[in-house]
Amino acid sequence: MSDNEGFAKSWLEFEEEVGGRLLLHGSISEILAGYEKVGVTLASTLTFPTPDQSVTTKDLTIRPGLKVRIYTPQFYEGGKPVCVFYHGGGWAMGDLEGEDIQLRTVCRDAGIVIVSVDYRLAPQHPYPAPFDDCIFAYDWAIENATMLNTAPGAALTFGTSAGGNLALSVALKVIDEGRGQTLRGVVSVVPVTVAPDAVPERWRGSYTSYEEHAEHTINTKSAMKSFFDAYGGQGDDPYVSPLLHKRLKDIPRVYLAVAGQDTLRDDGRLLRRALDDAGQYPGYPHWFWAFPSKHLTEPIAEYDRNLKRGFDFVVASESEARGTMRLSMI
Repeated sequence: MSDNEGFAKSWLEFEEEVGGRLLLHGSISEILAGYEKVGVTLASTLTFPTPDQSVTTKDLTIRPGLKVRIYTPQFYEGGKPVCVFYHGGGWAMGDLEGEDIQLRTVCRDAGIVIVSVDYRLAPQHPYPAPFDDCIFAYDWAIENATMLNTAPGAALTFGTSAGGNLALSVALKVIDEGRGQTLRGVVSVVPVTVAPDAVPERWRGSYTSYEEHAEHTINTKSAMKSFFDAYGGQGDDPYVSPLLHKRLKDIPRVYLAVAGQDTLRDDGRLLRRALDDAGQYPGYPHWFWAFPSKHLTEPIAEYDRNLKRGFDFVVASESEARGTMRLSMI
C-alpha cells in the first residue's frame, strides 16, 4: 500500500498543516519522548478548544494511588446509568487531563455522569494492575450511585484505544463474576481487542492491518509491540484479548468505532464479526477526532454525532431499545 493510499483528503490536508505524518516508534521511553514532541507540534499549529465549563468536575481519590474525575452535565436531573471511562495510551500513557475536553463533550451531549479513571500505568505497573484499578473503579461507581445521582445498580463502560480494551474486559469480568445485571453496555472506540500473536487461526487471513498500516498511524506497528510488551499480559488471556472471551455476546449492547487507516482496524473488524455488525470511518487513522484542524471539522463533527447516537443506544432502557440492533451501526 502506498504512503497515502486510502487516506481521506481532509486527513492528508491535516498532515500537511502539521508538517507530516505523526508517528511513534521505539521503546516506551522513546514513545513518551516522541509523544511530547507531537504535543509541541500540535500546540504550535492548532487551536484547541477551551474546556466546556457548563460541565462540572470533581477529582477524588477512591483508594490510595487511584484517582477519578467525575463529570456532571449542566441541568442533570439524575437517574441515568453511570459511565465509567478508561483513557487510551497503550496502557502506558495517559491521565485525567489527556481526554478531558472530549469527555466534557460526551458528558454534555449524552447527558450522563462520567467517572474517568486514572489507572496505574505500565511498565511500572504491568498487568493486571491497570485492569484491577479499572474493575475497582467500576465497583466504586456502582456503590456510590447516591452520591453520583445515577441509577442504582446500573453502569456502562467507555474507553478509547487501550481504554476501549479495558472497557470491554471490565464488562466481561463483571459478567464472569455474576454481576452482569449491573452492566448496561459498552462504548468502545478504536479498541485493542486481541494480541497479534493470539488471533485465532480461522481469522488470521483477515488480520492484515498491522502490516497494511504499520506506518500510517500514530500507533505504529512497532509502537503497538512496545505497548503490549510493557503491559505484560499473556495474549491468550481473555481479559487481555477480549475477542477471545467465550462470553463476548453476553455484553448487552456494544457501540463500536473503527478507523479504516489504523493498525487496530482489524481488531475492530474482528470484534464486529464476533458481535455481528458494526461500521467504520474509512480514510482516517487512529485518534483522528482529537486533532482540531480546520481540515477535520466535518469528520470530527460526524464522529461526535455518531458517538452521541452510540451513547443513546447503550444508555436506553430496555423498552426504548426494543427492536434496536444490539451492536449500533456507525
